[in-house]
Amino acid sequence: MNNPLQDSVARINECTEDFSINFIGKELFFSNHTLRSVESEFGVAAHRYEDVSELSASVSGGVTGKVVVVDQIMLDDLLSRPEVYTEAAGTGCLAFAYRKEDAARSLFENWDRRQFGDIGYLPMNVAPDVWRSILRLLMHEELYLPSFVADCVLKPQNHNKPCLVTDNQAEPKEPNPLYSRLTRREKQVLQLASKGQSNKIIASNLGITEHTVKLHMHNVAGKIGVSNRTAAAQFYFEVTSDEARGQTVD
Repeated sequence: MNNPLQDSVARINECTEDFSINFIGKELFFSNHTLRSVESEFGVAAHRYEDVSELSASVSGGVTGKVVVVDQIMLDDLLSRPEVYTEAAGTGCLAFAYRKEDAARSLFENWDRRQFGDIGYLPMNVAPDVWRSILRLLMHEELYLPSFVADCVLKPQNHNKPCLVTDNQAEPKEPNPLYSRLTRREKQVLQLASKGQSNKIIASNLGITEHTVKLHMHNVAGKIGVSNRTAAAQFYFEVTSDEARGQTVD
């Protein structure tokens, strides 16, 4: 007779051997507690390395998938040796963990996406559940793009005039260019989804079908540059005021 607990442990061990999340940076930012929490939450191996050379030297040939998360203190090295980091990530996902928006903007503006591919972003100053949701996206190679970085995508730019946000522009303000692109109905759906309402409840409140709600959420995600409901909700709270969130979208 099978033991459910043993089966569960076996599945975790199997996943741990096949997939790993590798953090590059100081223990101050990626503590042992964080690593153990990641292993417990996702059932994968989690490691920390002081620099990318340690990761490259320890990569096992048996690991078929991995996420490489680079801390913002490694930004200069990441930009000066991008090929080393992309090689370390292999066919997996490369992501940048940031605490300051300026660091994320700097990477976005200077990263050569044509040559080295896209890079994901992992904010370190968000709620734990949001952080885990974004990390889960990275595990599935779905790259999270912060709303303040997504603003740069909408603005025509050239090498002489990069998309920069000054100090007095750093605080989210309305109308946000991405939020303004949403239709009235899309804003309504986003507002209700950000309150934690399910598609079924949103459909009932707005007098539309669940399928229509899903279509609206899909369109919202595409317009604001996110990949899941949690990131969309985070975007909504960033760009709307407390007063606006308490009012019904007209």
